[in-house]
Parts: sequence; C-alpha cells; structure tokens
Amino acid sequence: MEYCRGQAYIVSSGFSSKMKVVASRLLEKYPQAIYTLCSSCALNMWLAKSVPVMGVSVALGTIEEVCSFFHRSPQLLLELDNVISALFQNNEERGKELKEICHSQWTGRHDAFEILVDLLQALVLCLDGINSDTNVRWNNCIAGRAFVLCSAVTDFDFIVTIVVLKNVLSFTRAFGKNLQGQTSDVFFAASSLTAVLHSLNEVMENIEVYHEFWFEEATNLAAKLDIQMKLPGKFRRAQHSNLESQLTSESYYKETLSVPTVEHIIQELKDIFSEQHLKALKCLSLVPSVMGQLKFNTSEEHHADMYRSDLPNPDTLSAELHCWRIKWKHRGKDIELPSTIYEALHLPDIKFFPNVYALLKVLCILPVMKVENERYENGRKRLKAYLRNTLTDQRSSNLALLNINFDIKHDLDLMVDTYIKLYTSKSELPTDNSETIENT
Repeated sequence: MEYCRGQAYIVSSGFSSKMKVVASRLLEKYPQAIYTLCSSCALNMWLAKSVPVMGVSVALGTIEEVCSFFHRSPQLLLELDNVISALFQNNEERGKELKEICHSQWTGRHDAFEILVDLLQALVLCLDGINSDTNVRWNNCIAGRAFVLCSAVTDFDFIVTIVVLKNVLSFTRAFGKNLQGQTSDVFFAASSLTAVLHSLNEVMENIEVYHEFWFEEATNLAAKLDIQMKLPGKFRRAQHSNLESQLTSESYYKETLSVPTVEHIIQELKDIFSEQHLKALKCLSLVPSVMGQLKFNTSEEHHADMYRSDLPNPDTLSAELHCWRIKWKHRGKDIELPSTIYEALHLPDIKFFPNVYALLKVLCILPVMKVENERYENGRKRLKAYLRNTLTDQRSSNLALLNINFDIKHDLDLMVDTYIKLYTSKSELPTDNSETIENT
C-alpha cells in the first residue's frame, strides 16, 4: 500500500458513507493514496448513487431495470423505437438521437436524467402497450415485468426524484464531462470547480425558489402522463391522523429530497476534490499540449511537491522542469506537442528527464485519469459486462481475465505445459492404489 497513489469507489447510497470512512482511514495511514473519482463512472452518476435518500436509490434501481428490460431482446428495442418515432414526428432529429441512445447503456451517461425525462412518455406508453397487448406477441414473463416497471415509472415519487436530479446535476454536467475528456479538459476542469460550487451554494441559498420551479416541472410532467400527484402512503396516513398538519406535497419533497440532495452534492464535491486531488490534476500541465495552451507559463514544482518521494532526483526538479518547458517552447515548427500522458511517456528522449518521467507515470495510474489506449478501454468494458451479467457467488477472477482477453489467441499446449510446471502435484497421474480404491 505504500506504493498506492490513488483510490476510488463506485457504490450505492447504502455503502457510500461506509466507503468514505474506509477511504479516510486509508488516507490517514497512506497520505499519498488520494481519494479520487473513477474514470469509468460519469461524475453525475457517481454523485447520484451516493445521495443518502431512499427515493433516489429506488429511482436509480428502477432506471437500471428499465434499461435492462429493453435490452433483453431486439424486438423490445424495436417496439420502443416505434413508439419514439410516433411521439417525435415533429422533431425527427431528436427522435433519431433518442433511438440511438436507447440502443446503448445510456444509464451511465452524464446526461442520463435529461434523457430519461425526454424518454419517459415513450417508456410509459411502450411498457403499457407490452403489458396490455392483445395479440399475444409477448410471453407472460415479459408482460408481467412490463406491468411492474410501468407501475414504478408512473409513481409520482419517481417523477419528482428524476426531475430534481436532472436539475441539480445540470450544474455539474459540463464539469464532469470535462473530467472524462482529453488531458487538457481534465486540467482546466480542476480550475472550474470553484465556479461549480459557487453555483450550487447559490441554489442552496435560494432553495425555496428553485424547488418551486422543479416541483412545477414534475407536476406538469405527471399531468402529461396522467399520473396523480400524491405523497407516499405513510405520510398520507400521518397527515390524515393529524388534522392540523400543514404538510403539502411541495414542502414534503423540498425537505426530504431537494434540500438533502443539494447539500450532499456540495459536500461530496468538496470531499472528493480535496487539495491533494486538485494538485494532482494541476500536474497535468506537464503534458506539452497543456503547457502550450498556457503559453508555457506553468509552475508544476509547487503542485508536484506531494510526489517528491517518488522522484529519482528531487533536488534537480526545478531545473529539469525549466529545461522541459524550454524544449517544447522552442521546438521545430513541424513538431506537434504531445497531447496525452501516454504520448509524453513514449517520447524517445524522455529518459533525459527522469523526474518528469516519474511524475507522468504517477499521474497515469490515478483512478481519475481516463485510459488513453482504446484496447484497455475495451477490456474495462468487458470486465464491467462480466460483472453485470454474473451472479456474485459465480464470479471467478480467472474467468473474468479470460473474458477480458477473449480476442487473444491462446496456445493450449503452452498453457498445459505451464500448468504442469506450476502445479506438479495436481498433474500427477493416479497410482495403482488410488485406481484400486476408486474401483472398489
């Protein structure tokens, strides 16, 4: 663990607080293992999954189930496509875009909640049509599942939740998208955090006004889908038992949904983007293309101090960084600036800059940094697909590895020889005594 330079977790709200405790304990013991985002998860989805509100957890689960339902067969996706085409006759371009999105794993996108609000009417009509189909095109299992999902997405609590999440997370969408963008996007995103927090704090200070607009949007959407506006059952019963209660649907959702969601997102952004995390992102100015955008007026030594123990020659860092800047500032006209960490690490003369090389190696292994080689990105997607489609008690690290590298041709003879050398005791042939025992 003394070599660990970053840690990241993707968990639901039930475990979010527990994992934060784990992260803080690890950080206390290993200060250089900074707590960061995971590059494979969009910031908005990561924030939504960490919100400690039961309604949000239920809504996220419902969204995943709806997406999985339509991906069960091409026929279900085709049915949804037909409904979208009918609803977006006056805006064919948006309809085509939504159909393309529906064929992907759209629930992990930065704008997932905006997409869901646009798709909601189509989802409701399609699920309702599958459930009430009189031509017996769908079996009882699919029809029954469609009924359950239709009931879930037409619940007013679900409507309010996705509308509030859509609006609150609109303030972090561009910021989060940049964090998964090019190296220069990630660098400049670190500087925009202050503006994002300022906007969210302004929302919190005027939550009465903002929530009024959000709730109005939710009620209009519910009316469009002919969904009754109501409180959850236990609160309706409590209201009936207390005749003096002034609790309204709008005030209820403000106190139980909007306020805790905004407060939590502000705090999560402060926690995840700690001073150490931001310093690490600022070190991306070592990448020549970022350096060029800054007119070669950078000061990496102030941010790189946290990685001083990783440097082979820390005393010469300042001089080496100066030479690194001069090298790229006065490059030939036909020489392009490397735009990624990967490109910088593979420069022929990088060995003449040992401290820069060490810093770039540390930066490229941080969980927040996106994998720049497409092959590795595909491997991560295959791993996520394996975990998503395999029950917990049936998972195997060996099978997961084979699944990730299924496109690689394996030499079976070499695999057998290697296995025999590693596990000689397991590969021995049975003796005569053992054969006798087995026969008896």
